[in-house]
Amino acid sequence: MLQNASQGGCVLVLGNSRTEEMRGVLQSVQDAFPKAEMVSVSRLSELDAQTVQPELVLICQNWPDEFSGQTLTELVRRFPVSRFLCCFSVWCEADGRTRNQWPVSIRVPARAADFRIRQEAEVIRGTAPAYPLTAGRDEIFQYQVEAGLETTTGSLAEKRIGVISADPPYRKMLEALVLSWGATIAVPSLLCQADLWLYDLDPWEVVQTRLLTQGEMPACIGLMGLSHPETVTAARLLGVDAVVSKLAPVQELFAAVTRGLQLKGTPQAER
Repeated sequence: MLQNASQGGCVLVLGNSRTEEMRGVLQSVQDAFPKAEMVSVSRLSELDAQTVQPELVLICQNWPDEFSGQTLTELVRRFPVSRFLCCFSVWCEADGRTRNQWPVSIRVPARAADFRIRQEAEVIRGTAPAYPLTAGRDEIFQYQVEAGLETTTGSLAEKRIGVISADPPYRKMLEALVLSWGATIAVPSLLCQADLWLYDLDPWEVVQTRLLTQGEMPACIGLMGLSHPETVTAARLLGVDAVVSKLAPVQELFAAVTRGLQLKGTPQAER
């Protein structure tokens, strides 16, 4: 067992964490490990391994080939009991197909890293199981689905959720998910009375125009295939409370919905 993160510990950040995308990642780390010592280095050669024993090693990858193929090998050699997470920018989207420096088990888009970072904190605290460094895509997907079903089924009884999407199959999938949470689906004619909306923001150019003319709406969680930082900012300015990637684990969407419902119940002056 690694040192309990709630008692302090250390998080090692490797790479440039000051870019627009990585600033959000760093904030998520600080939220998940509030008492941990943060050690940040641009290159592994800058690190004195004798003075650092991190619970989590966070790699901030801002462009392809930023790190050599031996970086992970050297990290594992130095920190054999640490957890590893590589948060990559939009410029590295294709790396999973064209490069293999980082195993799929530790790669996560920077825009969707918040949930995974909180998940890693739970693993370190011993309150959640971990999949190994060698886990494949199928194993990771199965783990996320099973964990999502365990923690979300029937949890939103008596809540009304509106599902808005121009893609019928995707809308039906979201509605089935909402029903599995114990909530009811708000019918289109009564969307204004819903407690929360799940809003498919694709294609953004079309949805953006609709949001510009949208009147008052309840708490709203947007879903996007490629939620780039500038698009997320634009969506928030138009009243969307949070944006979740369509490829994110079910738990991440459920957590966003729960926060959105809590926000709805908070007086405006206290938000």
